[in-house]
Amino acid sequence: MKPSSSGILFILSVSVGVAMIGLGIIWPLIPVYAVELGAGGFLVGLIIASFNVSRTLFSPFAGRLSDRWGRKKFIVTGLFVYAAISMLYVLPAHAETLIFVRFFHGLASVLVVPIAMALAADIAPEQKIGQYMGTLNMAVMLGLGIGPVLGGTIRDHFGMDAAFYAMGVLALLTSILVMIFLPSDYQSHGPGESRKLFSMRKILTHRVVLGIFIMRFFASSGQGAVYTFLPILALQLKLTGSQVGVILGANIFLIAFLQRACGTLADRVNPKHLVILGTFASGMTVLGMPFVEGFVMILLLNILMGMANGAALPGGLVITGQLGRTMGMASLMSITDAAWSLGMIVSPILSGIILDLFGLSYVFIIGSLLIVIGSAVVSLFLRNYQPARVS
Repeated sequence: MKPSSSGILFILSVSVGVAMIGLGIIWPLIPVYAVELGAGGFLVGLIIASFNVSRTLFSPFAGRLSDRWGRKKFIVTGLFVYAAISMLYVLPAHAETLIFVRFFHGLASVLVVPIAMALAADIAPEQKIGQYMGTLNMAVMLGLGIGPVLGGTIRDHFGMDAAFYAMGVLALLTSILVMIFLPSDYQSHGPGESRKLFSMRKILTHRVVLGIFIMRFFASSGQGAVYTFLPILALQLKLTGSQVGVILGANIFLIAFLQRACGTLADRVNPKHLVILGTFASGMTVLGMPFVEGFVMILLLNILMGMANGAALPGGLVITGQLGRTMGMASLMSITDAAWSLGMIVSPILSGIILDLFGLSYVFIIGSLLIVIGSAVVSLFLRNYQPARVS
């Protein structure tokens, strides 16, 4: 009996959400761990960047292979590698070793979320792509939001190594969950369905794909500056650590909780409008951050930023999902994922240079400019875009 698409989505969302909690547990601890091992600022930057370097390099290849060989085996493999890598984190005697650990961790990550997104788009009914992908992305964002809180608690009570082991246990459990309960690709897609693939060159030169790629690169470059340097801005404003946690948490959780609702909306209207307006609004909120004072105003801007990104993300996923059904779903998901990772490589380097040359305020001003440029680019490239069907 072929499993229902909603049942597959539920299993996928629970599995990926729990796995992302594990990833989120160690996310804020990596810089602290690197410093404890003797790393300086530049080495910490390399350690953090190596994760996204790996994602940028390998994501398109993983997506391409998944379009040819299926989804489930890639997701299970990625989760098993997550579990194995958790053991490697506790072994290094030198901080430099973490560069290689993070590099391979990034490689494992391209086998999980982009491929899971492709599977969600594969199984979605024609008029529910946004709802399905928004639901899965909500699970991803919730996991990444819960993880840091849990990671800090584990580290405070049980030590740094326990946080890495917790990531490994969660990854192992979810890999088993996927292996047992997620149906095979044959069952998910049906025996008569074939995967249509465009060449990578044809995908990358497609006007809409190019617009989404460039937009995601600029948006991640700008937003990365906010997430990296907001704690420093908060220190200047004399905010407490708990207040910073509330600010970032409000931003991330709003994005998460809006995914399903805005995904459903993107199924009913032209999703390009959500992408353009959401990206532009996000840039405007970032512009205001260095010019306000106090906890309430910074919190308000981060709430507005979370709402803007919560609308933009599902719109982009719907466009990608609609195109992916003819181009190659995982190939396209992985290419846009690589664009985001590339922006996250550029962001800390560029922001650090801006901070040294011009001061902290200009990190946010130029970050805002980058996001607005992304909005302008996607407006230009998607000006004639019409979804295949709009109900």
